[in-house]
Amino acid sequence: MVSAVMQGLIGLALIVFVRWVARRREDDRRGAHPPGPPGLPLLGNLLDMPDNPSWTTYIRWGEKYDSDILRLEVLGSNIIIVNSLEAANDLLDKRSAIYSDRPDMPMLNDLCGFGWNVAFRHYDDSWRNGRRVFQHELGPQVVKRFRGLEEHATHQFLRNLLREPAEFMGHLRHMSAFEILRIAYGIEVTGREDPYVDTAEHAVGAVVATCNPGSYLVNIMPFLKHIPEWFPGAKFQRDAKVWRKYITELRDKPFAIAKERTLRGESPDCAAKSLLESLQTGEDAGSYTEDDIKFALGSMYAGGSDTTVSALGSFLLGVVLNPAIQKRAQEALDRVCPGRLPTFADQEDLPYIDAIVKESLRWNPVLPIDVAHCSTADDVYRGYFIPKGSLVLANSWAMLHDPAMYPSPTSFDPDRFMLAGADALDARVREPDAAFGFGRRICPGRHLAYDAIWIAVACVLSVFDVRKARDAQGREVTPSGEYNVGFACYPLPFPCEIRPRSQAHEALIRATEEDS
Repeated sequence: MVSAVMQGLIGLALIVFVRWVARRREDDRRGAHPPGPPGLPLLGNLLDMPDNPSWTTYIRWGEKYDSDILRLEVLGSNIIIVNSLEAANDLLDKRSAIYSDRPDMPMLNDLCGFGWNVAFRHYDDSWRNGRRVFQHELGPQVVKRFRGLEEHATHQFLRNLLREPAEFMGHLRHMSAFEILRIAYGIEVTGREDPYVDTAEHAVGAVVATCNPGSYLVNIMPFLKHIPEWFPGAKFQRDAKVWRKYITELRDKPFAIAKERTLRGESPDCAAKSLLESLQTGEDAGSYTEDDIKFALGSMYAGGSDTTVSALGSFLLGVVLNPAIQKRAQEALDRVCPGRLPTFADQEDLPYIDAIVKESLRWNPVLPIDVAHCSTADDVYRGYFIPKGSLVLANSWAMLHDPAMYPSPTSFDPDRFMLAGADALDARVREPDAAFGFGRRICPGRHLAYDAIWIAVACVLSVFDVRKARDAQGREVTPSGEYNVGFACYPLPFPCEIRPRSQAHEALIRATEEDS
C-alpha cells in the first residue's frame, strides 16, 4: 500500500509538471490570463491561498491589481476570481452555456456520497431533470401555495420564542426544518430534537466541512480516495463514512415515506405528492424520473434552511445593533395591521419589511463565495484567456458590499433600499440577488426562501421587542457581531432580550395555538 501511495504521489507530480509545461505553452499561444499574485514553479499559488475570510483577501487583490477578475494557479489548476456583478453576469449568466458545470468534489461527492445533490452535480441531463423538478414546484407563482404553511410555521416560531427567547437560533433551525420537510415531503417535525432535523444538520455539516478550501487533501489529490480507512492519515475516510450514513438517510428515508403515503392516498399537499402524481398520470412523462424527483427533493431538504437561518439570524443581530430600525418597522406594522398579526396579503403595504429582508440577505450572505462553477470550453473575456476546466469563484460578498451601490456596506441599514422621504422601495437600488448564486446555477428555492424570511421578519417585529441584553449590573451588552466564517456563514450566538411588546401582543401570540 505504501508503494501504491508513493506511485500515486510520483504520478501526481508528473501530472502537475506536464500540466504546468502545457499551461505555459498555452499561455504563449493564447495570450495573457487575468492578473493575480505571482506563483511558484509547479506549486503555483498554493501558498497564497487565503484562509477565511478569503473574500476580503480577493477584494484587496482586486484593488492591488486594479481588476475585478483575478487568476490563481494551484498545482496546475486554473482559478478565476470574479469580484464584480458585471463580470459575474457576463460570464456566469450571458455565457452560462460554458460556465454552468461544477468541478469534481472527491470528498463530498465521491466519498460522502453527495454526488446526487443537484447543487453539486455536473452540468448534465440528470442536472437538467433536477432543475425541471424544481421549476415544477418552486417557480415564483407556484410557491405561493405554500404561504399558509409558512405562516403556520412562523406562528409556531413565535410561540417558541415566547417560551424560550434565549434559544432563538435553535428555534430558527426548527422553523426552517419544519417548513422544508412539510413542503417537500408532507412530513411534520415534532421538535428541535426531531431525527429529521438531526439528519439534515449532519448532512449540511458535511458540506460546510468538505467545501472549505484546503480542508481535505483528497480534494487536491483525488487518487487518495482509494486509500482504505485503516491506513495512517486516512481520517478523511472515517469522516466520510460517518457523513455518508446521514447523507444516504437524508436522500432515501423521507422520500420513501412520502411515496408510500402518496400511493395510499394519505399524503397532504406537498412537492413529493404533486411530482409523483404527475409522473403517474404521464403529465411530465420523459421530463424526469422517480430518481430525479428523489434527488431534487433531497437537495431541497439539505439546502432549504441555510439561507433562511442565516438571513434571519442576521436580521435579529442587525435589529439589536440598530434599534431605530425596529421602531420604524413597528410603526408601519401597527398602521397596516392593528390588533392582528401580519399576513402575506399585507406585503404590498409594508415595503420597509421588504427592505429589512433585502438588507438581511445582503449584509452577511450565507455563501460569501458562491459554489464554484467550472468552464467547459476555452474562452476569452476582455482580452484575457480563460482555459477550459477553469474554476470560477464568484465573490458574492464583494458584490453585496460594493460601496458604489451600497454606501457604508458593512452597516446594517435597510433604508438604503428605500426612497428618501417616502414609504416606498427605491427601484434604482440593486436587488441582493448575488446572495442566491448566478446564471443557470442560481438557487431554485430563492422565491420560497424569500417568502419564509419575509413573514418571519414581519411577525417577529409585530409582536416582540428585540433589544440588547443587560448584565448583572443592568448595563447593556453589545453583541460582538462575529460570524462563524467558512464555506457558509451564520452569526455566532449572541446575547439579546426578546420580549412581547405588551400583554395584548402576547395574547396575539398565544392565540395562534388555537389556529394551529
